[in-house]
Amino acid sequence: MNIESPLIPGSMYFWGSVVSLVAAFVLTLTLILIFSKVSILARPLNKLMIAMGKPVIPFGGIPVILSFLLVLWFFYFAEWINQENLHLFQKITLGVGMMTALGIYDDIYHCSPRIKFLWQIIIAIILFLAGFQIDRIGDVIDLGSFSILLTVFWIVGITNSINLVDGMDGLASGLILLSCVTLSFIYLERNMVEASFLAVILTGSVFGFLFFNFPPAKIILGDTGSLPLGLLISLITLLPLSQKHTDEIYYLIPIITLLIPILDTTFAFFRRLLKGTSPFSKDAQHFHHRLAKLGFSQLKTITILFIICFYFNLTALLPAHTINLIPNFIPIYFIFVIGNIAVFLYLLKRLEKKKQEKYHGDLFE
Repeated sequence: MNIESPLIPGSMYFWGSVVSLVAAFVLTLTLILIFSKVSILARPLNKLMIAMGKPVIPFGGIPVILSFLLVLWFFYFAEWINQENLHLFQKITLGVGMMTALGIYDDIYHCSPRIKFLWQIIIAIILFLAGFQIDRIGDVIDLGSFSILLTVFWIVGITNSINLVDGMDGLASGLILLSCVTLSFIYLERNMVEASFLAVILTGSVFGFLFFNFPPAKIILGDTGSLPLGLLISLITLLPLSQKHTDEIYYLIPIITLLIPILDTTFAFFRRLLKGTSPFSKDAQHFHHRLAKLGFSQLKTITILFIICFYFNLTALLPAHTINLIPNFIPIYFIFVIGNIAVFLYLLKRLEKKKQEKYHGDLFE
């Protein structure tokens, strides 16, 4: 099933980002004021914060997702964008709505990881049937019946990677923001109409929320935010593929812009399997945990990860700008990326070893 690509006027990209930013800022501030001023909400909110182990307001995903959808549908009903986008917006709203409902339920009742994973797969299959599909890899491999497996793997994988990286104030929202900015530039450069428009609106929504989520956070995303935002990023990166754009760039860029959460999730999965524990279990060995244990503050930790993410995003702009480089460039670029990852892990291990040696030295003094 092919998703159509009607044009969107250029000025709508600018106004979409501005309006979504303002809407997210106002809605987030309103939610904070409601929870702090309405006494009837104080007791259930305090119980929820104690259960979460974090004295900060959850449900930050509500204003982010609400601002995104409000701008999307306001621009549509105002007829500022092509009316042929109706079916695409309906599919996105359906998927995001279901994932937000799952996130709200999980934040309140803490459903088991397996149940949450199962519902994510169901939502991903529904979106696959709605047209979000990876049918080919480049112009060489036709996936056929494996299309559903790869598509569901991508949607569920990216959704969970954003969910897992959301363990420190401002980290998940900041990484999403950097990813959306990069995707906006690349998709605009390649004339990917809907993908760039959605990325621009999401950039504004996340930026408006980040003012209150930056350390020390007044509000956090929670699963209410990290799950649907992960889903949205996965759908935005799937759009060009669903519209039959099979250039290698549309497979490469999403991986690079989401490299930190993808790496973190991959390492967590295999780390838990090697330890003989469930891959759905929790631990304190994510990148942000390890940097915090080295003595970095929350602000310094997320800044380090933002710089690494920004660095890889910048390197991704070269193949995006010159598409003719891609066939010969990809093998070299992947070697370059793997080398950089190895350097990052080596430095992290070295710092951890020095920290441990210092601890043992102080212990025996």
